[in-house]
Amino acid sequence: MKLNIGCGYNRLEGWLNADNSPDSAADSLMEAYDLPLESASVEEIKALQLIEHLGFFKAKYFLSECWRVLRPGGALTIETPDIEKTFSVFLAGDAAAREAALGWVYGPETAGMGHAYCFPKELLAELLAEAGFETRAVTEFMFQPQRPALRFEAVKKEGERAALNSALRRRLLDKGLAAFGREEESAGLELAVRRLAGGAGDSAAELEQALVSAAAALEYFTLSGENEQRPSPEAAACARLVERDLQGRMAAEFLARYSEGKSAAAAAAAALSLGRELLKAALAGAASPHGPPPAEDAPAVFTREAAAAWAFRRSRRRQG
Repeated sequence: MKLNIGCGYNRLEGWLNADNSPDSAADSLMEAYDLPLESASVEEIKALQLIEHLGFFKAKYFLSECWRVLRPGGALTIETPDIEKTFSVFLAGDAAAREAALGWVYGPETAGMGHAYCFPKELLAELLAEAGFETRAVTEFMFQPQRPALRFEAVKKEGERAALNSALRRRLLDKGLAAFGREEESAGLELAVRRLAGGAGDSAAELEQALVSAAAALEYFTLSGENEQRPSPEAAACARLVERDLQGRMAAEFLARYSEGKSAAAAAAAALSLGRELLKAALAGAASPHGPPPAEDAPAVFTREAAAAWAFRRSRRRQG
């Protein structure tokens, strides 16, 4: 099978043409970052003028899903605006060129057609490598007048790190844990996922990511121990932390300190200190130390930025 994802009206004969919009020529409706396809079932993927519509965090999952569904050595072709050359067109052009360049950066105002994130060449190359692809060729071309574009041609490479990255992100998608709703939560979870799937093999450092998302850490340690006869101590600890709502308790601790007039940094430090106590107790199989009850509306991801944004929104709602 060959997959033409984000096809719009660009149907390719002999391919599975897929898009997330019913107003398209797709054979099948699906999200590019959450592919309902079997692993290693696809020979080739084309994603033409798609990735800029996803945003940075969904693009990470899109690439991991491409790696998962492609067969070993399968080809991936991505075309996207060349954002750096588009800036040059805008700065050097007349009014018509500047208008065309702006439309190329932001995309049409038609529903679903706007551009969420344009990827510089170096960044896209880095993300492809991180996801387990080898870039074979990069072509610069003019998609339309005043609208320069990039074409990346890459192939799937086998590797434990890429396989772990793909499997972990797939689990987060399946469990509804992939955070796409708020920037600060997406950024926090993304950092934790990168550290978990980084292949360092330092279980203590990996377990520390439970402070960001106990649920994500549980999926990682469960995945890592699938061939073991019993759950690892780390997986068991993360399960206890999920049951005890670690992120909710840390958010409550943050809010208590923040409400006392502490800075966001100081409040986050207090919350992390509590989190480490709870983590230590969970790893030892002990009862949870005394602490505040979980905040009911807490974000599922804890970082200083996510907690501060949550506390700000909470205070504004109460004021209103």
